[in-house]
Amino acid sequence: MARSPRASEALAPYRRKRDFKKTPEPHQVGRGSQRGDSFVVQKHHARQLHYDFRLELDGTLKSWAVPKGPCLDPSVKRMAVHVEDHPVSYAGFEGTIPPQQYGAGTVIVWDRGEWQAEGDARRGLAEGKLKFELRGNKLRGHWTLVRMRGKGEKQEPWLLIKEQDAHARPLADYDIVEAEPDSVLSGRDVDHPPEVTYGRKADPAPVPASPRAPAPRKQAAAAPHPDPEASPSMKALHITHAERVIDKTSGVTKGELVAYYDQVGALMLPHLKGRPVALVRAPEGVGGELFFQKHANQNEMQGVKLLDPALDPEHEPLLQIDSVRGLLSAAQMNVLELHTWNATSNAIDRPDRITLDLDPGEGVEWATMQEATLLVKTLLDELALPAFLKTSGGKGMHVVVPIRRHYGWEAVKGFAQALVIHLAETIPDRFVAKSGPRNRVGKIFVDYLRNGFGATTVSAWSARSRPGLGVSVPIEWDELPMLQGAAHWTVRAIGERLAIGNKPWAAMEKSRKGLAAAMKHMGYTPPDAP
Repeated sequence: MARSPRASEALAPYRRKRDFKKTPEPHQVGRGSQRGDSFVVQKHHARQLHYDFRLELDGTLKSWAVPKGPCLDPSVKRMAVHVEDHPVSYAGFEGTIPPQQYGAGTVIVWDRGEWQAEGDARRGLAEGKLKFELRGNKLRGHWTLVRMRGKGEKQEPWLLIKEQDAHARPLADYDIVEAEPDSVLSGRDVDHPPEVTYGRKADPAPVPASPRAPAPRKQAAAAPHPDPEASPSMKALHITHAERVIDKTSGVTKGELVAYYDQVGALMLPHLKGRPVALVRAPEGVGGELFFQKHANQNEMQGVKLLDPALDPEHEPLLQIDSVRGLLSAAQMNVLELHTWNATSNAIDRPDRITLDLDPGEGVEWATMQEATLLVKTLLDELALPAFLKTSGGKGMHVVVPIRRHYGWEAVKGFAQALVIHLAETIPDRFVAKSGPRNRVGKIFVDYLRNGFGATTVSAWSARSRPGLGVSVPIEWDELPMLQGAAHWTVRAIGERLAIGNKPWAAMEKSRKGLAAAMKHMGYTPPDAP
């Protein structure tokens, strides 16, 4: 089912009906699943609630609107109106289509997975009888689409029929659209969709232990399953207790978290490689006891390196992750967060960046955080220092300053402290220079302590051990006003951000600057001046 060169032509009706300056729906064709066999069912609350049933074929999603939704009862034939092809990028779309736009209303991904035609799919479509098997989170087994011989209809009427097999159930016993109403991506219902997201397409789900037992709500996408886009390390990994929910707020399971780290591995490795790493382990998940691990005396995680003990004397070896294999091994061992040093292991005595962690106190509104973040940038601009930005995935923001390795830890930490003291003295209604909850009520502490020897900050693309599993994401400065919070992106709603990836930080390496001029400007004398 490889993509046809006519995919763009087939999408012409889809594009004619939409104003992409106003609707968040995807415009591009997008990249289908590796084998071109994904399916998706989207629950769509437009003028009337209905379900959009879509099969990937020849580079587009062949689509039918099913007013009452799929039914597991073979005796029930559900009307399915054949509509225009949709781009394969639509398969992960969740969000709100604005008023006065075509299809205005809310959309969630109700189910997704793989499909396999029985016989020639193109011939079946042309002849009006397509038989196929679904391997989804909710819909499984054998199905048939049959074209009705109506007269005068603007759109072809078809019937969606469940075949008799182990996955069939009488409607009187089980109405799947009533029993399992929510999204398999976000866990949201159709009247409360997430902000617009474009999730990964058509990951098939495992076969339930019993076809008579309904899948748990909000856990439908939780269990591990074969993914054609998975890395070789992911495919070789045995995940224990993959079905265990690690965050009650989102319903994310351990298996999903491991799959997330596989998904972002290529983006995350540039932030991990060559740096000592600290691991936050959460055996009981979010809300349970956390273990912060910086050292180890034996390697229990494949791909996680033990560094030379001489780098941190009188301690067990530091850890370092330079491969996706190591990242996934850590996630399998219940690692939820990954934090990195401000120096590389081959020059551990000379930091190559400063991290300013804006930590809001109780009562600080998000608009105030945004303003404070820009004030920090203003100070750095005055000092002619480069500044790069990322969300923390929690409550605050992280400003990162790439520097040349001219000074040791005490000098760099001292300079960071001087910056914070200056902010607190200059703008005391916004900033404080002392840590501790009592000191920063209604104000923001810019944590300079992240810049000492052995101190760490959560890595870009790391999840956070907080309800909802926010993610730390690099952003452009002009994106800051558009964020809804420091946990704007989450493990389940990383969406199209993956396509942007590390681009906001692309200039970091060539932007490195020495600190001598900035130190002089601040009146700071380092203890180990060169």
